[in-house]
Amino acid sequence: MMNRKAVPFETERMAGMEQSLFLNSRQKEVLRALMNDQKPISYKSLSEYFKLSVRTLQREVKSLTPILNRYHVKISKKMGSGLQLQGSDDNIRKLKVHLQDAKVMTTYSPEERQEGIAYDLLLSNAPLKTDYFSVKFGVSAATIAYDLDKIRAGFEECGITLERAPGIGIFIDGTEQQRRTLLSRLLHKDITFEDWLAFFQKPASDKILYGKLGSIIRNRLLKFVQTDKISDVDRVLNEVLDKQSDIVLTDRNYVNLIIHIVLSMERIQSGKIIEQTNLSEWQPMDSDTLLLAEKIVNHLEQLFSVTFPEIETKYISLHLAGAKVSAETTEADDGGEEFKWIELTQSFIRSIEHDLNTSFEGDKLLFDGLVSHFVPVLNRLKYQLQIHNPMLAKIKENYPDVYAACENACALLTEKTGYPIPEDEIGYLTMHVGASVLRIESYANETYKAVVVCASGLGTSMYLSTKIRSEIPNLKVTAVISVNELTEWLQNDHDADIIISTVNLPVKSDIDVEIVSPILNTDDVSRIRNSLVSTIHTEEKHPAVSETNSDAEESNSLLSLAASGECMMHILRGFRVHEHVTVASDRISSLLVHLEDTEAVSDLNRLIADIKEREQQGGFILDELAMLHTKSKGVTAPLATVFRTEEPVPWYNDSGDKQNVTVIILLVVPAEAPEEYMKMISEIPASFIDEAFLNGIISGEVHEVKRLLEEVLTGSFKQRITSVSKGL
Repeated sequence: MMNRKAVPFETERMAGMEQSLFLNSRQKEVLRALMNDQKPISYKSLSEYFKLSVRTLQREVKSLTPILNRYHVKISKKMGSGLQLQGSDDNIRKLKVHLQDAKVMTTYSPEERQEGIAYDLLLSNAPLKTDYFSVKFGVSAATIAYDLDKIRAGFEECGITLERAPGIGIFIDGTEQQRRTLLSRLLHKDITFEDWLAFFQKPASDKILYGKLGSIIRNRLLKFVQTDKISDVDRVLNEVLDKQSDIVLTDRNYVNLIIHIVLSMERIQSGKIIEQTNLSEWQPMDSDTLLLAEKIVNHLEQLFSVTFPEIETKYISLHLAGAKVSAETTEADDGGEEFKWIELTQSFIRSIEHDLNTSFEGDKLLFDGLVSHFVPVLNRLKYQLQIHNPMLAKIKENYPDVYAACENACALLTEKTGYPIPEDEIGYLTMHVGASVLRIESYANETYKAVVVCASGLGTSMYLSTKIRSEIPNLKVTAVISVNELTEWLQNDHDADIIISTVNLPVKSDIDVEIVSPILNTDDVSRIRNSLVSTIHTEEKHPAVSETNSDAEESNSLLSLAASGECMMHILRGFRVHEHVTVASDRISSLLVHLEDTEAVSDLNRLIADIKEREQQGGFILDELAMLHTKSKGVTAPLATVFRTEEPVPWYNDSGDKQNVTVIILLVVPAEAPEEYMKMISEIPASFIDEAFLNGIISGEVHEVKRLLEEVLTGSFKQRITSVSKGL
């Protein structure tokens, strides 16, 4: 069997012949994405595109280096922005031309392989052997068996049974409608309706080439269907529908109909169409939709030289009937139908208001949007047409309360209409309500102030502050302090609307306090926002500056700048990366013993004791990285060190749960260090929010880590210079 491991680019330069490219499909798509996007692309965006881990994509990007060198092109990595091709326009153009003719070896991620197996089983009306899948996807029979177990669960959710009979093969037991539903769901997966519509609106020459949908089509749909059919079906539908005015399809129904027709043609052309023998269950067809369906079928039969069975024409007619939004519904209604939609919408809104304890009174956008949405929804339900929501999982994850409220409201609508509302529809309704919630939040367009507290006022607090600024832009962090500094701060300055702390506070405060995780999870953000909603925030204080103290302030600014620069130099001069570190049961001691000869360490035992005392208050873990940070009398200068372990090491996070890490970063300042030292060294954990920076610390070459560190610290120092200059 051919070795299907990812292979790096190769080139063959022969006399009189142009060079040829040999690469896998994943490498080709990464290159295509970098060429077609005018802006830098982050690893996170690529990961979402290709449904692959960041680590896998990093390996693919690295494997592109040899071929790019031949074209004098490279992939530049810009912290905070992402990856971008760098080279002359002429060299990039040559690479693009050769890429189009490249010889490609198809690669499948586990998810793509499982989707391909499911697709084949749904299309086939005969058993398929394990060997068939093993050869097709280039994996062992044991891997196929594992894939089938994963697929079985998804089938069972739709009422389909996957059977494995020795000597016969693998087949599925399900109705025609169940097969169609699952096939449609496969093609809709990861592609929003907005993506499809953007695709249909492009010129024909661009439809399969660019953008997120183009990438998904090439990576996944090309492995399922002949994607040129999508464009052809789109053109046929446009031609037929434009010649009549009785039936107007909503965007979602238009997309659903195209996907249905494409799947039907796949089954017809492969000879695997399943005939429906019992037509008594079908709803009577009105003449308009049936006639229109026949026109569509006639055009498709002429274009593709196929014959559609009667059942497929009726299926198309059902889609048209379920999607029908005619003049009688939207304009000529004398009040009866309109009243029904208004009454259903009012009932829905009242239910979600009760569950969310929020008033949506006066939100005309929500009301009108729901009325317009319910018309096609009830028609789809009436004709038992499926609809898929590729964003459903994210909607449930990001808006669990709103989704639960909509689910309850839909149960009420089911009682009124007699139609059960599926979760895909509930997901779309959640988006309507979620948009309204965001509008309500935007009404309180105020800026609030917070003080962030952690055990030492170092490290985790700065990462937390950066995360707060990202997640809650209208919440300004005015101070970052340690628990020991809190009492003095409360006595001298109450200029904050909320205290956000990573530890329980030993003192009482009149200011609202929220205890959060150092990584600020979704629940933390919700609690902070809800607390601020009822807060009457403090007025901004602008103390007068007299001429008598202006000179002193100018001097202090310059001294502060000098201290920041001094701290930066200490960190950069003393920075080290220790590779292949073996960690014993006394984890902290076995790590810090490597610092015995470090100039900044004056008392190693004291430093170890201070680190252990700080860790008792909770650890900090992000991905595979743990952070140790404190103030200590065991050092005479700021110190930053990275330890990369020989084996994964169990570590405790802030919740007390054990988690394996492979990298530990140590950040320490002297016990009596000035505030400027704290701020400068805290720029390092504050930058962990940047994916490129964090990945560099975890897995980058030593010289790359030093470069990233220097960029962060010098960038911060330059900002301080600018700030001081403006004040002079």
